[in-house]
Amino acid sequence: MYNKTTSANYLKYGKVSDSFKKKSGFAVSTYTETVDTVYEMRAYNSNVYIEPMEGMALLRVAENPILDEVEDFALHRSVRINAGNYFALVPMTGSIVYRTYVPEKSKSKMIRLEHPIAYEHIISRFNIQEIIAYYYVVKAPSYFFPGEVHNFYELTYVDTGEVETTVQGKLFTIHAGQCMLYGPGEFHDQKVTSDKSCSYLTVVFQARGLDNSKLLDRVFTCTRTMISTVDAFVKSCDDTSSYHFDEMITDLRSLIIEMLQSEERTDDVHGKATTPINQYFENRLMEEIIAYINQHLYEPLPIQEITDQFSISRSTLQNLFKNNMDIAPKQYINEAKLNRSRVLIRKGDHTISEISNMLGFNSIHYFSRKFTIHYGITPTEFSKKIYDQKDE
Repeated sequence: MYNKTTSANYLKYGKVSDSFKKKSGFAVSTYTETVDTVYEMRAYNSNVYIEPMEGMALLRVAENPILDEVEDFALHRSVRINAGNYFALVPMTGSIVYRTYVPEKSKSKMIRLEHPIAYEHIISRFNIQEIIAYYYVVKAPSYFFPGEVHNFYELTYVDTGEVETTVQGKLFTIHAGQCMLYGPGEFHDQKVTSDKSCSYLTVVFQARGLDNSKLLDRVFTCTRTMISTVDAFVKSCDDTSSYHFDEMITDLRSLIIEMLQSEERTDDVHGKATTPINQYFENRLMEEIIAYINQHLYEPLPIQEITDQFSISRSTLQNLFKNNMDIAPKQYINEAKLNRSRVLIRKGDHTISEISNMLGFNSIHYFSRKFTIHYGITPTEFSKKIYDQKDE
């Protein structure tokens, strides 16, 4: 998620400001930038100002780009950059035009980066052009499909039972809750090997840009998220709304992304595969728990109170948050309280001490420490930033 220059995180480098327009004594320069890779960064011994003119720009800034991590901020308003901070601008669009206002007689210094920083454009790496066919079938234990080859991708997701499939002479077994993707030009057959009937989903589609090395010739065990996506795809098939084809393509795309990223998952953050019914139950329970937390943010809200309210064990609550939100319940409560504190600070009706007490923190020092760790700025500094912006 991009930070804006109006965010609290930018305050250590400068702040949003138009005050320079009322002053004199600046050397004004206009630049057009089309290169989206930063090779060097510049700093001045005085505060300087940047005024965006055209396009969308990303401000890259650091106290010392050799020692510190370079941070990115979307530039959409004029900003001040404090003296000594190194910066560079790159276009998020094709090109940008901006002006710099540098106090006369200011001196600058340049650092050339050992490793240039390229801007990563947010573009799709693959495209699903068309879903050609989709089936949900139930086959008897003796079912055998002798095989075929075609020029499309074909996804098989086994819902119940198991399927043996031979792909280009190599044997695979797809169990319930698993899926496999056949590539264009790959011969494949299918045989039901379980002693009960087998049900599975087949989707035939055209796509460009898929990384076949990560997708083909392997069986994927579906995570909770993948099974929910399959369920969403099936529901979209039966929908009659104007955009249900778009929903189907979106769901299929999401499933493929999960498959592509499966090797990068170092932990099972989604939990074990479950049925759509169980997931529906968990979703409803999570909605009720989140609503309860939001209604009681102005109280200490211990974990025991939540487990008692919903008649669940502490471990069940932990697993619910871990599997569905990838966060511990206590951490979620603290972050929800901190988010609420920012809203209260913006309103300006209460002091920092009053807000700390209202939200059930043990002390203002504990509240201030948690706020600073989470947002990179103290509550007092955040309050002053809001005041300064209103003043400007």
